[in-house]
This record gives sequence, C-alpha cells and structure tokens, in this order.
Amino acid sequence: YMSLTVEQSANLKRFQKSLPKNASPARVYDLPNGSKAFQSDVPSTNIPGSFATYEEQVDQAGVTLSYTKTTYASDGSIVHVKQKFP
Repeated sequence: YMSLTVEQSANLKRFQKSLPKNASPARVYDLPNGSKAFQSDVPSTNIPGSFATYEEQVDQAGVTLSYTKTTYASDGSIVHVKQKFP
C-alpha cells in the first residue's frame, strides 16, 4: 500500500494481526483528508453464508478514529453493527 503513511502502515499491521485467522486479506480505501479505511471480511463458522466485516478508520497520523464490526446475514441484510472503538 504505497499511499499509506508510516503510522498508517503500522496501524494496518496491528489491524491485520487482531483479525480472526479466517479473515480475508485487508482492503484499504482512501477517505477525505488523507485518512484511510481498512476492511476485512470474516466468514461465519456456524451460519452458512453469514459473515462479518471489520472496519477501522485511521487519520493521517495513524490514529484510530473508529472501529466497527458489521455482521451480515446470508441474504446480505445487516444483523447488527458493533462499535469496537471509540
């Protein structure tokens, strides 16, 4: 990820380490003002077709602005959104 600052890159590594073992590779998205969003999908182990998306948003300095886990049902509807930070 060439466009990440050193601090954002370090935060991305922490994000990837904290994910469950069966998580998809992290995706990085640009946000306004140089901020970034990291996302990864984790399939459910007990509900076929269901999955959770973990998303962390960080500012230019690599400081976490928000961290959410959104759980989706097999039909694609949102089951719930859990704020993990702040």
